[in-house]
Amino acid sequence: MNIKTFKIASASIILSICSFANAGLIDLNTWTATSGGNWTVDGSGTSVLQTINGNPTFFLSDINYINTQFDGTFGVETTGDDDFIGFAFGYNNSNDFLLFDWKQGNQSNALAGFTLSQISGSDVDFWGHTGSDITVLGTDYASTKGWADNTVYNFSLDFTSNNIKIGIDGTNIFDVAGSFNSGKFGFYNYSQSQVRYTGFTEEIILPPDATVPEPSTLAIFALGIMGLVSRKFKQAL
Repeated sequence: MNIKTFKIASASIILSICSFANAGLIDLNTWTATSGGNWTVDGSGTSVLQTINGNPTFFLSDINYINTQFDGTFGVETTGDDDFIGFAFGYNNSNDFLLFDWKQGNQSNALAGFTLSQISGSDVDFWGHTGSDITVLGTDYASTKGWADNTVYNFSLDFTSNNIKIGIDGTNIFDVAGSFNSGKFGFYNYSQSQVRYTGFTEEIILPPDATVPEPSTLAIFALGIMGLVSRKFKQAL
């Protein structure tokens, strides 16, 4: 190993340690759609468009998540209709998941605004958020709180074993405590077409009881590794 190679290796070690919790762009090509929708992933693998106005439909990750932050953008690319867009998480099957949905306008038992629900069975009316197997964890309704046509929104979800935090464009929508299980993360549409989700990332959230090393500790650890590599390098000369 020459000195140039050593420097590159040392820099790589430091960068790896300091960025261990950095967000990663999600590849949507590995996700799966349920019935009721038409989900088309673009060539980059980072954007998906749902084009059918139909029954509740989901586009779901291929792995389970917990203690994770998700960020990305979404919006409706049409002036037609005013129904539900949103997200599912903690999704284990069609009878076990959490749902955040957003309706544009008031309409026959469905109110404009936000709903956070927990699904625990098949007796669920997604339109009115009623039934014996749905528990509404939070609502934020008003005629002025519906989504706007042809508008891109920034979405953020912190999903941990004991808390759900949801924000849109930097405004907190829900912050709900509870006991939650891991499951798939995904996108949700109901009776709404031309909905696009783009550039979603995932980032680990350390549990509340986890011990996080101080930056100085990480730096000392990195320098220790560099010193070890340096000694091996000098011995090899």
